Amino acid sequence: MWLKGRLKGECGFTLIETMLIVAILAMLAVALVIKNPIERMKVNAASGKIKADLRYARKLAVSTQDRAGITFNANGYSVYADIVAATLANSPAEGCSSDASGDFVVDFTAPRCSELSGLTLSFSAATAAFDSLGSPVDAAGAALGTQTVDVTGPGGTKTVTIEAQTGRVSN
Repeated sequence: MWLKGRLKGECGFTLIETMLIVAILAMLAVALVIKNPIERMKVNAASGKIKADLRYARKLAVSTQDRAGITFNANGYSVYADIVAATLANSPAEGCSSDASGDFVVDFTAPRCSELSGLTLSFSAATAAFDSLGSPVDAAGAALGTQTVDVTGPGGTKTVTIEAQTGRVSN
C-alpha cells in the first residue's frame, strides 16, 4: 500500500498494516480454536447420553427380571423394556429421549435432538441387550463379548464400551 509522503523506491508494509494483519490472523485462529472444543463437547455429550441410557436399560433388565436393551442405527437408538417382545420403554425424561408418543427413541436427526445433530453412530452389534443379572446378551439370550459404540462427529470420535459378563458401561 502506498501512502503520501513515501519516497520513491520505498516498499514494504507500515507498522499499522502489519498490526492489522496480525490481528486478523489472531481472530481467525481464535475462531478455529473455539469451534473445535464445542464440537468435541457435542461428541462427549452424546457419548455420555448413550452411557446413561445403556445403564438405564441394564437397570431396567435387572428390576423387571427380563431382557431389556437398546437397538442402534446410524442416527440414533431405541430403548426396549422387553427386547424379545419388542416393547419400547417409556422415556424417563422429556426432550431428546422421547418421541411424540412418549417412547424412548433417540434420533440425532430429529428437531428435538438438535443439540446432537451431525453425529453418527457405529457399533459392534446392532443390539445391546442385558439379562436379568445385568450381563450383556443377544436377543436370544446368549452371552456376548465386549461390545462398543462409537460416536463420531466433527469434534472426533468417542467410544462407549460394554464389558462382557459384567455389563459395565464405560468410555
